[in-house]
Amino acid sequence: MHAIERYYKINRIILKLVGLWPYHQSYFSQLLKVLFVSILVTFIFAQLLPFTTQQYNTSLLFQVLSFVFPILIDTTKYCLFIIQANNLKRLLDQIQDDWNSLKDKFEIKIIKKYACNARLFSIVVMIYCYFGLLSCGIVQFLPIILDVLLPLNDSRPHYLLVATEYFVSQEKYFHLMLLHEALAYIIGTTALCGTSAIIMTCILHACALFKIASCRIENAIKKSTLMIPSPKREYFIYRKVVHAVIMHQKASKFVELLTSSFGTLFSILIILGVSSLTFNLFQFLQLITLTKNTGQASMVAILILLHLNYMFVANYGGQELLNHGLKMFKTTYNGLWYAVPLRTQKLLLFIMQKETLNIGLTCGGIFVISLEGFATVKNSLCGLFNSEKPQIFMFNCTDLDTIFFFSACKRGSILFHVDLFRKIKIRIKSK
Repeated sequence: MHAIERYYKINRIILKLVGLWPYHQSYFSQLLKVLFVSILVTFIFAQLLPFTTQQYNTSLLFQVLSFVFPILIDTTKYCLFIIQANNLKRLLDQIQDDWNSLKDKFEIKIIKKYACNARLFSIVVMIYCYFGLLSCGIVQFLPIILDVLLPLNDSRPHYLLVATEYFVSQEKYFHLMLLHEALAYIIGTTALCGTSAIIMTCILHACALFKIASCRIENAIKKSTLMIPSPKREYFIYRKVVHAVIMHQKASKFVELLTSSFGTLFSILIILGVSSLTFNLFQFLQLITLTKNTGQASMVAILILLHLNYMFVANYGGQELLNHGLKMFKTTYNGLWYAVPLRTQKLLLFIMQKETLNIGLTCGGIFVISLEGFATVKNSLCGLFNSEKPQIFMFNCTDLDTIFFFSACKRGSILFHVDLFRKIKIRIKSK
């Protein structure tokens, strides 16, 4: 556990805070998970209950779902990590075994470099997410802060920016409602940061394994090696290539385990994430054009920024994995493979054929996590708002205009999802 304790200490601390660290499954951590899931689920129900007490309209739908989906994403990710605790432990055990198997100083330096990058990523994610949470908290607590710093004759009105229903007096139990909201978002943010950081850590570890395999291939068939006398040269090259193939197999199996463990999670997150981003974009347009609610508009803007950055970073990690697999293929192909014995060429051919499959993270065998996937979502969103922009902004703020606004939003949302899945379908057929 030396490498895990030293280089992945931040991941261990974050996951321990939410009871997800697989090596620490005590009764307290089990109780912690039950408590956190209860807080998250009850907060989701509290956000959905306004549908039962208020008159249903499209404005209420966007107002509620724009905040329900982000917390639903956090809850789903948290619950699936609880279910996949054993697979997460297997991944971490494999990381430790890979560290222990390395003896070459240069290879150890490579894996340390990627581990340091993973640690830096974890720190940046925590700072970024909690900065966003702090910004939303300042907007929520602003009336209370102003009452302390700049008191008036009467207290400023206190209200939750997130639409909820508890069937009690909001004025009397406001602080308990606020506590429930704050706990839900703190738990959700911590869980999101911890789970995202450990997945990126696993991706970077797989990249390190592919990098080491590429270096082994490069060192095995370089010109200086071919100058060795024939009998000894054949054995030397074959042994080097075998070591590279073994490392390549380790990397491939690690990626397969990662995909099989969290492929369902990735698929669910794509559906929830795209839906959440769509609702938040339309809610933001409503707030800045119709209601002029700057408080909620600020929170929704922060959520939109977090959505886009999360999607980009997640797809960037998948792209890095694809790039490392492709780099290994190029290293093998551009090397002096034609000058090695036939038996060794067969091993190299195995690597080249395997790498043409573009080893990467896939969701249900449909969506490949890459920058191309992020571009698909981005282009669909841009196409949606370019087509709907005239219908959204051509009216002034009247009741009739609200009807036109939400009519455009509903149609635009449908068009966006249809366009997105059409592009995915075309990509499948092309394969």
